[in-house]
Amino acid sequence: MIRHLERLTRHSALYGLSDVLGRSLTFLLVPLYTHVMTTEAYGHVALIYGFIALMNVVFTFGMDAAFLRFYMLEETHRRQILSTALLTMTGVSFALAGGVAVAAPLIDHIISPSASLASYIRMAAVVLALDAISAVPFARLRGEGRAALFAALKLVRVALELAGNYWLVVLMGKGLEGILITNIAGSGLTVVALAFITLPALSLDWNRSRLYSLLKFGIPYIPAGACVIFIEMLDRFILERLTDTRTVGIYSAAHKLGVGMLIFVNMFRQAWQPFFLETSKNEDARPLFARILTYFLLIASTLGLSLSLLIDWLVRIPVKGITFFSSAYWEGIGVVPFFALAYILYGLYVNLTVGVYLKNKTAVLPIITGAAALTSVGANLWLIPIWGIYGAGLASVLAYGVMAGGLYITGRRHYPIPYEYGRIAQMALICGGLFTVGWLGTAPDAWAARLGLITAYPVLLALTGFFNTQEKQYVKRRLRLLLR
Repeated sequence: MIRHLERLTRHSALYGLSDVLGRSLTFLLVPLYTHVMTTEAYGHVALIYGFIALMNVVFTFGMDAAFLRFYMLEETHRRQILSTALLTMTGVSFALAGGVAVAAPLIDHIISPSASLASYIRMAAVVLALDAISAVPFARLRGEGRAALFAALKLVRVALELAGNYWLVVLMGKGLEGILITNIAGSGLTVVALAFITLPALSLDWNRSRLYSLLKFGIPYIPAGACVIFIEMLDRFILERLTDTRTVGIYSAAHKLGVGMLIFVNMFRQAWQPFFLETSKNEDARPLFARILTYFLLIASTLGLSLSLLIDWLVRIPVKGITFFSSAYWEGIGVVPFFALAYILYGLYVNLTVGVYLKNKTAVLPIITGAAALTSVGANLWLIPIWGIYGAGLASVLAYGVMAGGLYITGRRHYPIPYEYGRIAQMALICGGLFTVGWLGTAPDAWAARLGLITAYPVLLALTGFFNTQEKQYVKRRLRLLLR
């Protein structure tokens, strides 16, 4: 079991390296944006990228997930699967981009009645098409375990986009236009690089029956994925209508502070699908999946507790008289713990996808995520007028909770896994108790006291018998190696 866990950890680290560094580098641009862009302008950035996130699900239409499944499980037909998936994806992407460009004025009226964003929507269509075309080649690299190359390509793109954003947005003052121009350049260069890698393995063996199998598996990802993005982005659109664009900007900037949790979930997700597809053939697969969920929640809860208790203090620290965020955005910091909990629940959902994925039951995903999306709509409309951005944060927690709960119930029916419920409850009680003490019993600038509470988390777990003998022995061996 330890060998499998080490492999998953190693691949998660490699896949996550690009995501961690990429989001960390772009995250550093957020303070610059908050100092050079008004809250209203940053609100427009949030609306356009909310649209991009939602439409990305339509442009990829689950083809990357379907491709990965069949590419790994049907090794003798890999060339045909790659050709069918990529050629289909390319043609559909160009057609959809043209449709978005034509419908830009109508889309503009839907997403932002307070400003004209049609020209930016057309630029977003180009980004969407280029990113969709690269989805299958990236999935192929994951399926073949070429994590280093995957990470290298992602990091080169991030470096280019970081430099471009700094030049066009910060120095040239191009705002949202500069962000989109940089994004188009980065996506375009990525497609070119992937073309050189993918073309030798490509043929003209496009197969209709193969496409049918791919679409049957992947199409449910459109409503399911759309609902997930809907949950993630809906609060911005409702906030704009119930409050104002300034509030959207403040809320979106605060949302960026929860990026640490999303990074962890994404780096796990990149490695998780190829891992469980391969490992599911082993006899001990189900106990292994259960143990992985326990370890995932242990790391996620530690990160979430740390983020929630320290972020207020970190954001306000002045460096040469300049704080991380402009003071105009500080009022949104208190909502960060909601984002941390929401992303933990999303990570739980990612873990639980193993059953429906292996048993080809993806048709249930639109039902589960649809219920979560309806929960998000109702909760946002109900809670935002009462608690403002805090109501929006709580609505995200409720929606992701519905997603995780629904997938758990479905997974128990089709692919039961013996999860370690006692240990999970133990983590929830101790972590929740420490957060409550830190949030209610200490001041935001009492960083030493809050750091002490974070340090107490693993100690209390150990004292209450959370770690088993095998885990203790493994830690001791690792410590000996480090101390040599």
